[in-house]
Amino acid sequence: MKMVIEHFITFLLLLIFIWIGIAYIIQNVLYSSAREFHGSVVTQVENSYFDADVIEDCEKRAEKAGYELKVQVYGEENKKDAKITLGFRYVIPLAGIVKKYEIEGYSR
Repeated sequence: MKMVIEHFITFLLLLIFIWIGIAYIIQNVLYSSAREFHGSVVTQVENSYFDADVIEDCEKRAEKAGYELKVQVYGEENKKDAKITLGFRYVIPLAGIVKKYEIEGYSR
């Protein structure tokens, strides 16, 4: 009987570690995808020279992907800058913990 309990506890601990590992991998994939999306938005805004249509298209794509994109354009007509903030949520499965992350960057 003692061996059955030991095996059950070992199996339970193994399942917990596997669950933590999978949650960690999922979080890294989500963060990497958001980072890549943010980088593409920065590049598109810079290449279009802060065109309002391009910024609006990026905001629509971000909304479809489940992100929250904020683009603040400021500066003179010849010297424009933009602060690009991408927000996204991460939910830890089974624990129900929700975290919000933001990636900030600048476009010149």
